[in-house]
Amino acid sequence: MTHRHASTRSGSTSSREVAVAGMACRFPGARSVAAFWDLLTRNVDAVSEIPRDRFDIDDWYSTEPAPGRTISRHGGFLADVRGFDAEFFGISPREARAMDPQQRLLLEVAWEALEDAGIRPSGLAGRRVGVFVGQATAEYGKASRSAGNHDVRHAAGGELRAVTSGRLSYALDLRGPSIVVDTACSSSLVAVHNARQALLAGECDIAIAAGVNVILLPDDAIAYSQASMLAPDGRCKFGSARADGFVRSEGIGAVVLERLNDAVEHGDRVHAVLLGSAVSNDGRGSGFLLQPAVHGQAEMLEAAYQDAGLKPSTVDYIEAHGTGTSVGDRVELAALREIAGEGREKPLLLGSVKSNIGHTEAAAGVAGLIKAVLIAEHRTVPASLHAHVPAEGLTDGPLRLVTRNQPLTSEQPIIGVSSFGISGTNVHVVLTSPPDAVPTADDGRPRVLTLSAKSVAALRDAAASYLSHLDGTAAVHDTCYTAAVRRDHHEHRLAVTGASIAEFQSGLRAFLAGETPPGRATERPQVVFQFPGQGSQWRGMGRELYEVSPAFRAALDECDAAVRDEAGWSVVDVLTGAAPWQETIQVIQPVLWAVQVALATHWQSWGVHPDVVVGHSMGEVAAAQIAGALSTRDAAAVICRRSALMQETAGSGAMLWAELSAGHAEGLLRRYRGEVCVAADNSPGTCVLAGPVELMKTVAEDLASLGIAYRPVKDVDVASHSPLMDKVAAALREQLDELRPHTPRIDFRSTVDDGRRELDARYWADNVRRTVRLNDTVRRILTDSRHTVVLEISPHPVLLAAVAEIGEAVTVPSLLRGEPELRTITRALGHLHAAGVPVDWASWFGGGRCVPLPSYPWQHQEYWFESFTEHTELVREVDVAALGIAEALKGLRFRGLTPLPCAALFEAVLSVARGTGTSAEHALKSVRFHELCTIDPESLPTLTVALRPERGGLRAFTVHTGEGLLLASGELERGGSISTVELDWAFERCREYVRDSDFQELAARHGYEFEGPFRSLRQAWRGQDMAVARFGAAGSAPVVLETGMQTVMLALGSAAVPLGVDRVRITGRATGEFWAVARRRRGRPVVDVRLYDDRHDCFAELTGITVRTEASAPFGRLTELVNGVTNLLRSARTPAPLPVRVPTQHKEPVVVEQPGEPVREVVLGHVAAVLGTTPDRLDTRRALRDLGLDSLMAAQLAARLKKSLGRTVPATQLLGPEDVAALADSLT
Repeated sequence: MTHRHASTRSGSTSSREVAVAGMACRFPGARSVAAFWDLLTRNVDAVSEIPRDRFDIDDWYSTEPAPGRTISRHGGFLADVRGFDAEFFGISPREARAMDPQQRLLLEVAWEALEDAGIRPSGLAGRRVGVFVGQATAEYGKASRSAGNHDVRHAAGGELRAVTSGRLSYALDLRGPSIVVDTACSSSLVAVHNARQALLAGECDIAIAAGVNVILLPDDAIAYSQASMLAPDGRCKFGSARADGFVRSEGIGAVVLERLNDAVEHGDRVHAVLLGSAVSNDGRGSGFLLQPAVHGQAEMLEAAYQDAGLKPSTVDYIEAHGTGTSVGDRVELAALREIAGEGREKPLLLGSVKSNIGHTEAAAGVAGLIKAVLIAEHRTVPASLHAHVPAEGLTDGPLRLVTRNQPLTSEQPIIGVSSFGISGTNVHVVLTSPPDAVPTADDGRPRVLTLSAKSVAALRDAAASYLSHLDGTAAVHDTCYTAAVRRDHHEHRLAVTGASIAEFQSGLRAFLAGETPPGRATERPQVVFQFPGQGSQWRGMGRELYEVSPAFRAALDECDAAVRDEAGWSVVDVLTGAAPWQETIQVIQPVLWAVQVALATHWQSWGVHPDVVVGHSMGEVAAAQIAGALSTRDAAAVICRRSALMQETAGSGAMLWAELSAGHAEGLLRRYRGEVCVAADNSPGTCVLAGPVELMKTVAEDLASLGIAYRPVKDVDVASHSPLMDKVAAALREQLDELRPHTPRIDFRSTVDDGRRELDARYWADNVRRTVRLNDTVRRILTDSRHTVVLEISPHPVLLAAVAEIGEAVTVPSLLRGEPELRTITRALGHLHAAGVPVDWASWFGGGRCVPLPSYPWQHQEYWFESFTEHTELVREVDVAALGIAEALKGLRFRGLTPLPCAALFEAVLSVARGTGTSAEHALKSVRFHELCTIDPESLPTLTVALRPERGGLRAFTVHTGEGLLLASGELERGGSISTVELDWAFERCREYVRDSDFQELAARHGYEFEGPFRSLRQAWRGQDMAVARFGAAGSAPVVLETGMQTVMLALGSAAVPLGVDRVRITGRATGEFWAVARRRRGRPVVDVRLYDDRHDCFAELTGITVRTEASAPFGRLTELVNGVTNLLRSARTPAPLPVRVPTQHKEPVVVEQPGEPVREVVLGHVAAVLGTTPDRLDTRRALRDLGLDSLMAAQLAARLKKSLGRTVPATQLLGPEDVAALADSLT
């Protein structure tokens, strides 16, 4: 037995042992570690033909080695390298498009690895956390540069490999070493070795080691083919007599490493323990730079096991480098025989993950490491594939290739992982299985399962993932502990309360069904503890919490002792039933006070602390105590003496709750000459009235006769806050004369008056006599913060409805009458968390075991340079003159210019699609117009249409001018049905007849002139947001379509500039007369247009046309195309396009402020343009820096604002905490 075996059993650890605390990966066929293990154990071959979104293999393939060609059509590829959740990391779309997808993958996978480790990423900010990344290529940057992107953002984001580790360090604010390692195929395992060494040297406390590889160009495959290194059949056949090369593959893996002592102390997960590692180089051992050497690998193996304190003969399994090249395999097996093959009691098992997923190159080492860790955890070795005829010496002797899944029988297996670089850098890591983890016993108490995300859509995805993940084997406590304590909490939140997995599943289903709304924590809310007056009591209140909550019990016992000394009876006895339950004021008010104090103390023990306290009537006593103004004994004196004096008036008065404002009530009560008064102004629409019993009966009759709802205040036979309290107030002031209150530590808001008074005897006299001004006080509190949470500290909510009427706040009750207290207050805790209230979850759970849970549900959007796909795009030039609109264009004028019709752009795209040789009909989707332009009808331009394959059978399209100005973009799809909306349906709703002259007058008023085919309106009718029209024969398809779109102007009653169209579907054409129907969607600037032939059959539809009307925003500019030269024409009355990105000569979007355009819209337009997005996608509640604005962008934005508005805005302000909306408002 080695020292490691002995130390694990005794529970001790070596100071040189390093824990693999977290893991995450994406490999071909597997998007997670669990999926990766499933792939391995099912012996899946994840290699496929090279997808066309990387490059078109037909352009580069040859069956024989040839210059500029590759002999392999295959590879291992990730499912999605274009998608990224940029918003999650606060990265602007512009920045994301410039980033190497390897950086994007690293950010997401490193986050997942930290989650797996049970380490909150936000908790690492500013700490000594190292980042070590293996990366050997940067093909995205190479292609980006070749496409003409030369600025620093593209260079740093896409080309400089050194930025990859720094990107992660920057994103999480990590302060340890941040290093990119390039030793070719051994890069990522060298990164693991370096990370381990940095931990042992004390350079960092946590290290993230990763490797990444993404294949976007054929260059390396061509080079390897020339060197006969690639397998023609695209399979790595390690250990096979037929090994003939490797196949290239993509992948990313990340591991989180900690010193084992630290991981155990912190309770982090431990997947495996790294015992030793070593790095070496072959030197001149093989005689060739690119050929491996036996002695170099042998020396590395000896050094690694010496570092681990083990004999090489004790290793049970080695995950080989195992590329499947004949030379590489021969050398690796020889070194293993020499070092680990001697003196063995049982054969050394071998395998290679490359047989499943291919050679992930710079990520190969970490792929092997993750596989090795999984073998250590599961004690099963998956089979290596494609070795149907094993190489010599692998079926007998000391080395044995695993060709069928087999168990690892050692009690604590020793496993090695090898990785070799093409230039001779070798690395080996030795690991073993982790110490056994002990699950936390579930005690049956209710727990809170917390989920959160940065968007509602992501939260729903998270809920669905948890629902799938949770099963009967999940431990309730440990699951909830991990979610609450070991995960970051984001803006959109869900908290499900339960004591069993079944209850959590039910809660998740309710949320997914829309029955439970999510919470939102945009910022830390103002937390208000609200203490109501009498009326919330119920028999049995406090009993359960007294038994299960140490904090509640201690506070209640302290209050009980104070009441015993002050009044001679026991609060605890009344609550627990040891003494008779009484509803008299003299007893119930001190009991309620004690319960309120105990509840508040209980909440504080859970980490829920008030920013403000407010009390109502007797509730002010508990509020003052919690604020620190009164000691427990002083508070007991106030409440006991107050209630005893009030008891002396019992039976003389009564109180009514009424549904009317305090002002209205005071008018109704004038005839009672002050004997009946407003005792409490609770909300804008409710108050409490008090006075003598007989008069209150009359008041009730008055209210009933006026139809005003009212009800008697339950179990109250005194008239608090009325003239009947005058003597009580005077006596109380005298009895409390020696009271010496303290300055409150917490903001105490008085409901007696609006001043900041000392809470002395005079104050408590006023408290019992004066009107309770809750309405005014709460309104002032709510105006102090944009986000307030009011927690009622009472056995049952009394005032939360009033708060909801006063203003906007999240209201949460502590307990509910007759409901199980622990479950109720636990559910309330979940509500507070969902609203953004900080909770000390670590204390609440009191420890737990970190268990696997679903990782964050990324919300991917595609970020990719269109010009990058030059090998996969279909690019065609389309002559506008060939679209059949040349003559017709002479009859279309706008402000004296000829605009290029949108319908011409549609026809240009569809004509290219028809030219692909497919017989299927096509539709356009998600069309966006980037520039509206005018042309010279005597010299029509040429357009460039590009179609790019997309997943799901779609092709993305772009339409540019000949010189590269982007006019339109969208998606092309095949097939699809057309609307069945009947033309008669439109006739029934359009009854107002419109003459052609009236329409022409409307058009002229907005600058349009129609002649020739464009002036073919025969009849038209208008209805509510709707129009139907009959047109004469118009000619070509684009002319018909453009003419039919004139009904939009009819439906809206004004000109409208199209910004985009959801869907364009054309199934035929009109050879003669045709009809058009336009209908505006209710309350939105969106219109649907349908065209019908003379048989009333629909042959074209444009649905979801988003427009900008002249009424909603002034027009901006047109771009004139004359003889192939682009000129910008600025006019106060010409249509304004959205900000656009021009992909060639002009790299910056152009936003021009037009006369009369609202400054706020101009600011938002500039912000969106700099960030690389559109104004409608801006979250104006967030700061610019949180949207991804960096110092370079800040300088650009400042320059834009200076030029457009003449205002100097410092970059420091733009990068500050101010949100976008506030910034825009400050510039208006």
